[in-house]
Amino acid sequence: MERFFAVRILALLAFLQALTSVEVARATTIQINLGPSPALSTSVATSFTDLNGTALSGQNLSLDFIFSGPQFVRLFSVTSAFEVSVKLQTNSPGFVGFLDGTGFLRDQFGNPLQPAQDLGSASSGGLMFAGLFPLFSGSGAPDRPFDFFAVHFDLTLPNNSSFEITGSEFDLSNDGFGGPFGVGPGVPKDIVPDAADAIYLLGMGLVGLLVARFKFA
Repeated sequence: MERFFAVRILALLAFLQALTSVEVARATTIQINLGPSPALSTSVATSFTDLNGTALSGQNLSLDFIFSGPQFVRLFSVTSAFEVSVKLQTNSPGFVGFLDGTGFLRDQFGNPLQPAQDLGSASSGGLMFAGLFPLFSGSGAPDRPFDFFAVHFDLTLPNNSSFEITGSEFDLSNDGFGGPFGVGPGVPKDIVPDAADAIYLLGMGLVGLLVARFKFA
């Protein structure tokens, strides 16, 4: 009986040792400054160098893009299309392969705001691109308006170890037609489509007045 318990204890100790020896994958934190705030914008692009020198060996990269200081991004009711993308430039003169992976937005406490989404991918001229579209139908995103404070990407690099990453860019965009987004703090609580249309028409009217002034002055 004593031998039986001794064997059980040794097995339990071996199991606990195996658990403690497992390496927990940690995300690389990359600080992103979104520029002046408050701001209403349709596009923000920020370069970073944290991945420079990384060889393309088919490895997985877990990346947390954290906004500087009190910054956050607010997606308004009028923000109907939105994209978060990462562009990786390499020293390849041509096609180097595609980025695969998933991504999601994080709240102020670091919690996911939605399930992980498959990323869109493109590649051309040594440049690799991966895009997250968090407002797509069925994405599980919160009702707008909502704020996010960070973005998480899990990327798989192509296996082409002759080349490496030489530059990177983090981009936010309304995808060309989705209405503005806000860079806070200090942005409006919400912008609804009717208000956005009114602002647009007012801006066009002011432009028209300026043109008429210069034309007939």
